Amino acid sequence: MARKLSKIKELIESKEKPFYHFLEEVIDTDVFNFIELLSQTTNVFLFSGIIRNYFLKNSTIRDVDIVIESDEGIQSLLEKYEYRINSFGGYKVMINRMEVDIWRMDKTWAINHHQTILNFDLDKYLPNTAFFNFSAIIYSINKKEFIYTKHFLRFLRDKKMDVVYIPNANYHLCVVNSFYYSDKYNLKFSKKLSETIKKIHSRIDKDYSSVQKKHFGEILYKNVEIDDRLQNLNEDFNSTS
Repeated sequence: MARKLSKIKELIESKEKPFYHFLEEVIDTDVFNFIELLSQTTNVFLFSGIIRNYFLKNSTIRDVDIVIESDEGIQSLLEKYEYRINSFGGYKVMINRMEVDIWRMDKTWAINHHQTILNFDLDKYLPNTAFFNFSAIIYSINKKEFIYTKHFLRFLRDKKMDVVYIPNANYHLCVVNSFYYSDKYNLKFSKKLSETIKKIHSRIDKDYSSVQKKHFGEILYKNVEIDDRLQNLNEDFNSTS
């Protein structure tokens, strides 16, 4: 992987069209067609795991996360699918056993958390509201281009997890996911991330069981294991870039 951020930026931009074809290949056909139809009614942006895994050369897809500019016309598309309204007025749709989470851009938690930024181009701002640096990128289905921050460039350069935007609606999951992604993708912590999750842990109740059952369907890390791992984070493991 190129070490200069300018070269990594060129790499990302060179992957904008190939990524669209990658989606066609790896996403269930009905899910892909649903996204295509949705993009005919509003601007659609993909975010989260699909993009991260693509650049890590991992084709695993557990679910699909989408942000839309407007939800006008979406009801007619949802009629033939099983769905429910999720938090902040988004939609959780099941298509051929694949979960598709759809959020209206101006209703995402981070945008609502800082309502003063609503005069900005929200699609440009959204990557700055990711907790992890590997999520500081989105993909426009309509324009077939990536929108990203310097944090994502540094992630590709260093292969190290860092925190971008600390305010979050689910701090328990932030702590759990820090270890989950580190273990799954063999990623180290930055010092900032280590210090952040230690601080979060010190301020919240120490029971991580319910959030894991809800998110993963099982408990991957016992509370005592999370506590031990937080205690054992050291300067060698958490050295900065």
